Amino acid sequence: MLIAGATLTAWRTEPAPLPPMRVVKSPTCGCCAKWVAYMKQQGFTVSVEDKDQFTQLKRSNGVTAALESCHTAFVGGYVIEGHVPADLVKKLLADRPPGIKGLAAPGMPASAPGMDMGGSHYTIYSFDAQGRTAVYAQR
Repeated sequence: MLIAGATLTAWRTEPAPLPPMRVVKSPTCGCCAKWVAYMKQQGFTVSVEDKDQFTQLKRSNGVTAALESCHTAFVGGYVIEGHVPADLVKKLLADRPPGIKGLAAPGMPASAPGMDMGGSHYTIYSFDAQGRTAVYAQR
């Protein structure tokens, strides 16, 4: 009986499977490909759509020019702009904070996953459907 209880407890603590992720990126961007590989290593199932121009896609999904980076991802109903670390995407998916449309790591921070150059700290912002932003995390 004790064994069954231990097995049931272990089963209950298994994390929910991650939803699939779709990444839209430039066909020639190496750092985007590295971020995709990193997200796969972190347990995400990722499909990639290469596009030469997708600024309108960004704008129609709430990504302003100030939040813009080199690729845009969609996962679990959220928009992920740029080199956002996997643990923060997982936290967003687990917590599902009200009002947040997505997360963004503006620009191309040198120390972000996929860039992997070390260097300075950077900020990850949350954004809502009205274009308001807030600091979500510092790295």
